[in-house]
Amino acid sequence: MKKKILFIMESLGIGGAEKSLVTILNLIDYSEYDVDLFLFAHCGDFMDMIPKEVNILPEDEKYKIFKDNRKKSFIKYIMKLDFKSAFYSICWLIGVLFSKFKKQKLYIGWKYVKNLFSSIEKEYDTSIAFLERKTIYFNVDKVNSRNKIGFIHNDYSKYPYDEKLDKYYFSYYNKIATVSEHCKEVLIELFPEYRDKFIVIKNMVSKDLIEKLSNEKINNYNINKDFTNIVSVGRLVKQKGFDIAIEICKKLVNDNYKVHWYIIGEGEERGKLEELIIENKLENNLFLVGADTNPYKWMKIADIYVQPSRFEGYGITVAEAKVLNKVIIASDIPEFRELLDKKELLFNNKENLYNNIIKVIKEPEHYLKLEDSTQKEGYFEELEKIYEIIG
Repeated sequence: MKKKILFIMESLGIGGAEKSLVTILNLIDYSEYDVDLFLFAHCGDFMDMIPKEVNILPEDEKYKIFKDNRKKSFIKYIMKLDFKSAFYSICWLIGVLFSKFKKQKLYIGWKYVKNLFSSIEKEYDTSIAFLERKTIYFNVDKVNSRNKIGFIHNDYSKYPYDEKLDKYYFSYYNKIATVSEHCKEVLIELFPEYRDKFIVIKNMVSKDLIEKLSNEKINNYNINKDFTNIVSVGRLVKQKGFDIAIEICKKLVNDNYKVHWYIIGEGEERGKLEELIIENKLENNLFLVGADTNPYKWMKIADIYVQPSRFEGYGITVAEAKVLNKVIIASDIPEFRELLDKKELLFNNKENLYNNIIKVIKEPEHYLKLEDSTQKEGYFEELEKIYEIIG
């Protein structure tokens, strides 16, 4: 008998956790497991990468009304004579307003939102909530399984979370995986009573797939080899530190270095970053390329890969740049110290970042990265850990 497994995720937009889930779904042994996938929203650039063996459960129509327009969803519920859902959506909205008045960093309103989901009727051997917060809570409240697994993909010391809510829901889990030793240490410090539940399962990267996709051509940009081409990948959010990239690029240009800096990703800070680019007259030097499901073709053309993140859970893009043997300059945070063996190219301030880039521009051969033996396959050990916790 195959074991019945359910993965739970919010959506499949471009991100490290989403990419890791898609990788797992493409590697799992379907002769041993029947796999269902429940998504809060059937959207995202990675949807097309779900293997045919995975049974994608229908989107929850009741929650979809709320998701599509949270502020006005109660009107649609009333029109459908679903007064109970209308009540909970109004309660959620009042909670949002109250949290803004109190200037709270985080408001989830799960005690209301959970009532806008239907329960999943099917029984599972194992259900896996693949993202912190809402999928963790959903797995407990709406899924019938004997073995509940959770994943946390961020550094909880830097990430807004609801301690009371997490403490309650974590109690229902057999194991909670996180993506680095540092993230595990943080969770143990914050939730010492669950020390034995926390394990490390790093985001998986497929060497063969990355190398194959890196050979795709770049069509929309003319890559000039007379310039030093710098590449960064990540969502356009404050966490990723791309405002720092703009500042450093400006200094490089002012000091007469010929650089083109490509940032691959999309997000809420695009407008702000575009303004900074124009303000610093960098339109011909720094390019916001946008989201791309294949960032590896960009990594391949990079003379230097730079990741200026303020914090990370794992930093999957750095692991991927390692696979392509790129010279990597990254912020000096615990996750990158775990990933990188050339510690001299970590930076802890803007001056360090600038100086590291200059060092590589002047002595590129010295800093060319040797192939890392730990990246031979990139996933076997982590996949075995998943099989182990599935049971």
